[in-house]
Formats: sequence, C-alpha cells, structure tokens
Amino acid sequence: MELETYIVNAFADAPGRGNRAGVVVSQEHPPEDVMQIVAADIGASETAFVAPDETSWNIRWFSPVKEMPLCGHATLAASRVLFGKEPWSDCLVFRYAGGTLPVRRHDDDSIGMDFPLDDYLPCPPDPAFDAFFGPLHLKDCICGLRTKKVILVTGEATDLSAISPDFASMAEYSGLCSSGIAITKASAVYDFESRYFNPWAGVNEDPVTGSVHSVLARYWSEQLKKKSLTAFQKSWRSGQLLLEVGDDAVEIRGKARVVLRGTFFF
Repeated sequence: MELETYIVNAFADAPGRGNRAGVVVSQEHPPEDVMQIVAADIGASETAFVAPDETSWNIRWFSPVKEMPLCGHATLAASRVLFGKEPWSDCLVFRYAGGTLPVRRHDDDSIGMDFPLDDYLPCPPDPAFDAFFGPLHLKDCICGLRTKKVILVTGEATDLSAISPDFASMAEYSGLCSSGIAITKASAVYDFESRYFNPWAGVNEDPVTGSVHSVLARYWSEQLKKKSLTAFQKSWRSGQLLLEVGDDAVEIRGKARVVLRGTFFF
C-alpha cells in the first residue's frame, strides 16, 4: 500500500514553528489499524486522514497512540494540502463523526475553520494539579462540556513559559483532566495566551492546539466582552490563532505551510 503523505506546520508560515501535523490523502480511508500504525510512524501529535466523498472530504485524526474525536491543527494542515491541490477553490467541507467542519481560505492565504463552540462549567481544582505544575494561584478552573478539556486560568503575571510539568505524574493520573489540560492567562500583547498538555494521548505538550480553543474562545469572549480574539500558544513551537466567536461556532483561523511531501509505503 502506498499513501500520499505530507508534513505540514499548522498555525505558522515558516519552518520550525507551529504544530507539525501529518496528512494522508487517499481515495478511501485505510483500515483503522493501518491508520494507527501510520500515525505512530509519522510521530506528529496528530495525523489527519482524508478521503473524498462527492462534494466533501471525510476526515479522521489519529495521535501516535489513539484516534482523536476532533483536531484543529491537523484539520488546518489537511486544508492547506487540499487547497494546494485545488488552487481555484476557496471553500471545502470536512465530514467527521461529530458532523461537518466548513473551511474557507481568506485573501491573506490564512485558513478559517468553523468549529463547534464548546460551553463549560466551573469545576473544583484537583489537588493533583499542584503536583503537575506547582502552585499556579488559580483564578478559575473550568471544564469543556463537549471536549472534556480542563482549563486552568491564572493571573497575567504568571510566566507560562517557566512552567515545567511533571509529565510522569500526569501520565499516571486518570481523573478529571485526562482528556487534556490547558493553562491560560490574559495577555498584554494578545487577548490571551495558553499552553496545552495531553500525555494521555501520547503528546506531552501540544505546540498549537485548535480544539482546546473551542473552549478558550467562549471563556475569553465572555471575560473580555469581545467576539474577535487573538490567541497565542506559548510552546517551544509557538503559534498564533485568530478567533471569531459566534453563537454556536467559532472560526479558528491561521496559516499553515507544507514542509514535506512524499509517499508512505505500508
């Protein structure tokens, strides 16, 4: 089996930045076990598998260890690949188990994806969080209703880049935040900044994460009384996201760059 394969830096327009994603394009999805092995071999935080379906594209996402229900940066990466194959097109639609994801290309060559906006509830911080990150002086702790991702909100004076998580402790934990956990704060340069961790999916720190911004967008839109937000994920491969918050959806917008194209031989 030969699979058309790409490596794309999502939420970035230069090498060495943003979140690296695999993209595999085929006429139909390979068997699940094949997709999982391919994703593990590619080794990106997620690999998107896309296959045409009349007027749309079927999409599935795999981390190195399991299938993921939704992934923003790999969807952005897949969009960049497909727009490159169809340069006359400015819109496309992905179909996944949860519904559809409309995508459009903007005049500045950035790509906007309409993701379902996730509501949240406040939740009591787990004492394990201090073991993961050290004392954070939390202002809020919330959990996304759909994504189940936990968001820890800390003060603007917190230096997010100085946080050094205990990933071994996190990997052994099976409680509240085992669908992923983010730390966020208001920013003097952007509207807010964040970092995101998910060792439970085989990714200690995800460099730039679209899906968690479906929760972050609602939270910070309410806190800042704004519908248009700029976000910065402050990882070692940082990236910027533009967010436009609607009633039920958020447009997550960014740039992406193909850095490698080839064939995966299975």
